[in-house]
Amino acid sequence: MEEQRAIAEKRKVIDTTKRALKCLKAAKADLDSARRWGILDVIGGMYVISGIKLIKMEAAKKHIHEAMTELQKLRNENDHTDYANKNYSRLGLLGIGFDFGFDGVGPDVYAQFRIEGLRARVIEAIKRVEMILQEIGEAE
Repeated sequence: MEEQRAIAEKRKVIDTTKRALKCLKAAKADLDSARRWGILDVIGGMYVISGIKLIKMEAAKKHIHEAMTELQKLRNENDHTDYANKNYSRLGLLGIGFDFGFDGVGPDVYAQFRIEGLRARVIEAIKRVEMILQEIGEAE
């Protein structure tokens, strides 16, 4: 009976971790796309390009939120931090305002730095989640 419970708990951890990994990979794909659109924006994009870039960033933000919601299920009982509702991918009102209102090289480069910073954190999160899966014997 105890062994079945341990197996069921391990399966739950594996499934939850895999769902989080899937969301993180989707966030990375969205950030990769936002980065490509951002490069076009720096080179000479206008409002449409900025809008597409921000839509991709919002999609990445949604996927990060979903991943954090999944990973939050695995947290320590004494950890009461609400990871799912932390703001991990914010360009900020000022950044969005500059990106649209003063569509130029400066705001576009600022947005690119923000995208790259978040992308680096998502890549690191993917590596960590993959390590967790490897440690419990369920690498993809």
